Amino acid sequence: MKIALIWASNNPEKYWNKILKNLINKWYIVIPVNPKEETIEWIKTFKSIKEIKDDFEIVNFVVPPTITLETLKNNKDLLKNKKIWIQPWAESDEIKNFLKENNFSDYITDSCIMINKKK
Repeated sequence: MKIALIWASNNPEKYWNKILKNLINKWYIVIPVNPKEETIEWIKTFKSIKEIKDDFEIVNFVVPPTITLETLKNNKDLLKNKKIWIQPWAESDEIKNFLKENNFSDYITDSCIMINKKK
């Protein structure tokens, strides 16, 4: 399974990096997205989600809610058929409303992907 990780980081103190390593250790293929990095943990990094040529099943948001919402709005058609997983600190009521109003059918909020608790 391939997971696009929005705002992955090289900083080992950040959750972005911890989530990346956790998913790799669980044998997921992780596609890091960060406009400020060339590589993260030796993996080629994409500047935006639109640059990813490989198909991916899940997009995981590990960013402030404003960036989550902006990314969802700017990539609505691209992400419509993906599983959207939004980390607890990356969500808001506005995001949940956007997902409902725009008929996103497969999304998880209020759950950390490292714990893998599905609702």
